[in-house]
Amino acid sequence: MRTLLPLLLLVGCGDDGGSRISADAAIDSPGSSIDAGPDAPPGATMKITSTAYVDGGVIPPAHVCASKGGMNLSPPLAIANPPAGTMSYAVVLTDMTNGLVHSAIYDIPAATLAIPADVDKVYAPPDVAGAHQTNNYSGSRGYAGPCPPGTHTYQLKVYALSTATVPTATMNTTKDQLVTLLATNLGTATLTATFTPP
Repeated sequence: MRTLLPLLLLVGCGDDGGSRISADAAIDSPGSSIDAGPDAPPGATMKITSTAYVDGGVIPPAHVCASKGGMNLSPPLAIANPPAGTMSYAVVLTDMTNGLVHSAIYDIPAATLAIPADVDKVYAPPDVAGAHQTNNYSGSRGYAGPCPPGTHTYQLKVYALSTATVPTATMNTTKDQLVTLLATNLGTATLTATFTPP
């Protein structure tokens, strides 16, 4: 069995009027999962969970933008039952309400089933060895939390990949370009929640 570590994810939300993708193209239904690999119990499927909030729940203030009373910290996440052949993971945060991709972390080694909360906001965060981050919707690196004008729904989507790094991705790859590169994957799992500004 693989050791399950508390995993943190990267990404945020808000509407900057930047590039968007359709909700159908970037987002799966809440709680979607895939068949797991040989290390998982029989019939198990890949899942992503968080100690910060549950699927279908509410995103707490710590993980939303400062202008909405938050701390803009990326939430801790855990991945369970990865599919056979997984070499790395990528995690993307998307605003499902408007289809805007907010941020992404990728090249997460398969042995790292977790990333700590509040990942360093740099291209190669030292607290997630081997991983890389795109610029977020505001143009800076790393997580950018929900910052909507009204109630929006957000989805963290984990991609299991058959390569240790995303082919052709560089420090100049945008979040939207990364989503296109992630189209070839071994499967995905999602965690969906809402945020309503005060």
